[in-house]
Amino acid sequence: MEKITYDEIINRIGYFRTKANLSLRETSARLGYNPQFMKTIENKSIELKVKTLIDFCDVVDISLHDFFYLGKNYNKDDKNVLEMFNSLSEDSKQTIIDLMKKLK
Repeated sequence: MEKITYDEIINRIGYFRTKANLSLRETSARLGYNPQFMKTIENKSIELKVKTLIDFCDVVDISLHDFFYLGKNYNKDDKNVLEMFNSLSEDSKQTIIDLMKKLK
């Protein structure tokens, strides 16, 4: 897994906020802060606290794992496919992998 930078974390916040169809003001309000709070986070005027990131993930309805693992490529369908794939037997997984290779 590649190293994630602070800038990338801030970019992901903007991505997930937009994907949740929330404005900066609405996100700030849902987090319980003044209307300019998220703007100061996304502009890097103040540093993001871990608690704020955890609360943010709750507001946009994603897990911390998804925030870091999937990042800007986050897609609930992809997550569901991965969960289904992980529940398969090793033989079934190999069958799916072989099929995917043929479909490329």
